Amino acid sequence: MKKFCLLLHIFAVFLGASESQTERKLTFFNLDRHISVIADVKNIFESCGHKVESWNLSEHTWIFGKAPHRVEIYNENTAAHLNREMCNQFYERYREELKAYDAFIVTHTPSTALLYEKWHKPIIIVNSTRYEQPFTGRQEEWHWLNEYLRQGVESGRIFIVSNNKADQRYLKHYTGLDSELIPSLCAYTHESYTGTRRGVIFYSWSGKYFIDIAQNAFTFPQWIQNSNLSHSFGWNELYDFEGIVHLPYQISVMSLFEQYTANVPLFFPTKRFLLELYARHPDIILSQLSFFPLLKLPMPVDPADLNNLNNQAVLNFWIDSADYYDDESMPFIQYFDSFADLEAQLVKCNFQEVSQCMHMHNLQRKQEIVERWKTILQKIVDSLETETDLSRS
Repeated sequence: MKKFCLLLHIFAVFLGASESQTERKLTFFNLDRHISVIADVKNIFESCGHKVESWNLSEHTWIFGKAPHRVEIYNENTAAHLNREMCNQFYERYREELKAYDAFIVTHTPSTALLYEKWHKPIIIVNSTRYEQPFTGRQEEWHWLNEYLRQGVESGRIFIVSNNKADQRYLKHYTGLDSELIPSLCAYTHESYTGTRRGVIFYSWSGKYFIDIAQNAFTFPQWIQNSNLSHSFGWNELYDFEGIVHLPYQISVMSLFEQYTANVPLFFPTKRFLLELYARHPDIILSQLSFFPLLKLPMPVDPADLNNLNNQAVLNFWIDSADYYDDESMPFIQYFDSFADLEAQLVKCNFQEVSQCMHMHNLQRKQEIVERWKTILQKIVDSLETETDLSRS
């Protein structure tokens, strides 16, 4: 009996040490130019007991009831000119203020990780859209970023997570680096679908684009309820309508994650119809696949370059990798092959049934996403523990 009790005691001590390591609470710092990606990560990390301090430069912080953070050296006016000297100046300006944090989080954009090199702390990078910006068209700086990422991953200091398959493959194409795929959850809205108001919302960069594209496509315009949204509508107001129709300008957008997690019935063009719409409206449909046309830069001529949108194979790559065609991660999205087909689907759709199917899938999806993030967090804890042990030896 004594031996058995001793074994139990040893096991308890071992288990306690293991739990102590796993349950270490981390403090993260983030400097961001986008509100949603970091809001998602912050929401998940803080639900796990960690702390995230975010200085956000975006003019859209009002959505979360906050004002943009004012930062010296690197800000909305200077970010496009990021260079080595700016990184050095940023370190000198904030070296004492930021040294207390355990690690850094980088979302928009991954190049921001260059600012943190001299702190020699772990960096989590969330790769959410074309990682190279603002170095698109600037080969020397793009190469600098690539080498920094490779060295950081190899040393175990940088941990890269991609929130969509397209950017995961894009990063791999240009750097050779693998990244963990963890889709965004966006449960920070704390809102859910009701579908209590008749009709659907046409959702895009601007409702105007839908009027331009689809104004003559519907014989029953009462389906379109955009005019019934208030000027500064909230998530709850949006989710009160029966569904949301997308004509996408990107292959991955945070609003899609928000709406899917809220169990809102979603309608997207089929791949065939999307290509047809892109051919007719390239300035609206899929208009942000590459920063080359956005910045009015000459399109790469290499047929294998993933920014060469003149190559049909490249277009197919982007579309095949889009979040809204991923029926494993996001099943129950509805697809229409024409505007007439959309209208027919809206007439016969059981919106509440679709939403319930999404709800059941989201229970599992949320658990998987959180568990994947916990694995990344444990890697951060392990790296910090290893560094502490080395410093003591």
